[in-house]
Amino acid sequence: MKQSVYDNPIFFANYLKLRENPISLNEIVEKPTMFSLLPDLNHKQVLDLGCGVGEHLIHYLQQGAKKVVGLDLSQSMLAQAEQGFAKNGYDQTAYRCYCLPMEHLDQIEETHFDLVTSSFAFHYVQDLKGLLQRIHSKLAPNGMLVFSQEHPITTCFREGERWVKDQNKQQIAYRLNFYREEGLRNRNWFQQPFKTYHRTTATILNCLIETGFEISKVEEPMLADQTEWHNEFKDLRHRPPLLFIKSVKRER
Repeated sequence: MKQSVYDNPIFFANYLKLRENPISLNEIVEKPTMFSLLPDLNHKQVLDLGCGVGEHLIHYLQQGAKKVVGLDLSQSMLAQAEQGFAKNGYDQTAYRCYCLPMEHLDQIEETHFDLVTSSFAFHYVQDLKGLLQRIHSKLAPNGMLVFSQEHPITTCFREGERWVKDQNKQQIAYRLNFYREEGLRNRNWFQQPFKTYHRTTATILNCLIETGFEISKVEEPMLADQTEWHNEFKDLRHRPPLLFIKSVKRER
């Protein structure tokens, strides 16, 4: 059975420590961009794939969502999410969480979601087109899919040096020599191996179109004009770390 690297106690503890940092990629880039793409959530039913510790789900309830549903492969993540719901005064009539990989979306009971979201997760999925087909079947007519993932500029890296640097070891260009070579990437974070999958931007957009979605907005946030963050996120002056796509279900 597929397992989550986040259920490794050391990995999970380091992840939580990162998330407590108010100056992080999640807080400065991901969450503001994701939330800016969302529709009015009042009385809506929302599904979050790779829901993690439930921060987005709680935000959706605070924005008036009728019910939220989360999927995550990590039991540690979901246990932390349960604590968050309780802390914010929500009972199980407002939310439900499943310990499942997002590829098993068809196993959940709920149907006809008004909105499906996913943050920082689609690059873990091997069969993106299959996942998008399952999402399409779970969405209500004119339902919306909004997701972020690692930008293909980032996921393409396979080996060697990521950056071209000058004589002072300052980053001047990001290497893209493996961009066209899609597929598995073996990676390491906190000395723990894990797998992600690289797809070009064209492949991602075409998968959406081919599975019945109409793309309404794409974002590639960078911090080139926000000088207050340059010391903390100096590489984001050269490349977008995340790709955001907002799309709407078409009837096929």
